[in-house]
Amino acid sequence: MVQHTPIPVTEQRLQEIKQATAQDPDMQQLIDIIVQGWPEAKHEITSHRVRQYYNVREDLVVQDGVIFRGQRIVIPQSYQRRVLERIHSSHIGINDCIRRARECVYWPGMNSAVREYVEKCSICHSFERSQQKETLQNQDVPTRPWAKVGADLFTFQDREYLVTVDYYSNFFEVDRLESTTSEEVIYQLKRHFARHGIPDLLVTDNGPQFSSAMFQKFTRTWDFSHRTSSPGYPKSNGKVENAVKTCKQLMKKARKAQTDLWLAVLDYRNTPTQGMSTSPAQRLMNRRTKTLLPTARALLKPKVTEEYKAIKQAKERQKSYYDRTAKDLPVLKESQRVRIQPFTKSKTCQEATVTKQLSDRSYEVQTPDGTTYRRNRVHLKATKETEVKPIAPERNSKDKTTNTTDKRKPRTAPTKTAAAEDKQKTQQTKSGRTIKRPSYLKDYTT
Repeated sequence: MVQHTPIPVTEQRLQEIKQATAQDPDMQQLIDIIVQGWPEAKHEITSHRVRQYYNVREDLVVQDGVIFRGQRIVIPQSYQRRVLERIHSSHIGINDCIRRARECVYWPGMNSAVREYVEKCSICHSFERSQQKETLQNQDVPTRPWAKVGADLFTFQDREYLVTVDYYSNFFEVDRLESTTSEEVIYQLKRHFARHGIPDLLVTDNGPQFSSAMFQKFTRTWDFSHRTSSPGYPKSNGKVENAVKTCKQLMKKARKAQTDLWLAVLDYRNTPTQGMSTSPAQRLMNRRTKTLLPTARALLKPKVTEEYKAIKQAKERQKSYYDRTAKDLPVLKESQRVRIQPFTKSKTCQEATVTKQLSDRSYEVQTPDGTTYRRNRVHLKATKETEVKPIAPERNSKDKTTNTTDKRKPRTAPTKTAAAEDKQKTQQTKSGRTIKRPSYLKDYTT
């Protein structure tokens, strides 16, 4: 028997490992081989579990009934679960747990066991980090102005506004809202549709104004398609989000400079877009609109413009830069268990199950309490958690005895004396008040 340097472990835990090693036939066979000598060929070892130690045979020693690989204790199979619990007791990450395990314990396949154990930890999944961004999916470039329109609401200086932007021209309309009801939003959209025409597609978020029955009726009456984006993921409607950002900037600067906001909006609409030779007003109306800048009359005449190729090239260029640090996430399947990443950092990741795939990156999930949510793929992290079913309570000895009797004989409750029944039905408090048991509980026994 080879002597080994003592290790910093409690005597109780060392005795538990020693006892588990003594009760494991494979570990006992491994001890015999270590003491007596290893065979020349690996296939000469009968036990598959013992055969796994052949490649590290030079590092294995035995001390006081415990197997060591160098300074690391070899953990028998029956004790590995408890060691995994100790390794992950602080709920650190997978790589940290593996590094921690490599310091003091060993068994074949330990790294995979640690990884699998951590991946199934429900507490760790409750505090998941945000997933990396996915590659950019460009919106389809419309072939004509006002064919595809986006809309969104925003707040500025405690006032509500509606932004409506054209995907082809980047031309946006901004309206002050008296209220944020569907009726008010529909009224403003009707004004724009009457001015520029009814679009083929309207893209919005899942706000209550756009998901109401009144708005759905509006889409059917005016005969246009309505598509919503995933909640909490504004990137899926980036065109309107960019328009909101631009509009807010104009409002802030006009307020600070005490200038006319609508003159600022007019100048923006007539400013050529970067990478193109035309302005939003030219792409929408095929003409420049008059501003305070001196402009020749010839420049104000209508002229047909075509910027489809330039718009598409700009989107492809944007995608190439964006995708340098992005990676697509695997597609989720129905009934797959996931964790929902919260929109705020103060909340924990909620467990759920995928019920339906709504689009390329939008899913419908259901939580254990039956609530259904729609989320983008970036907010859903697949887990390997196993569903823990509650253990059925054991029946007491009285129930077990009763079940062994003849089923044809009715079970009767033990008889009570009249004094006991009266005592059960009525009770008296310290103040002298009498409490009587309700009559509807007369058939219940305690």
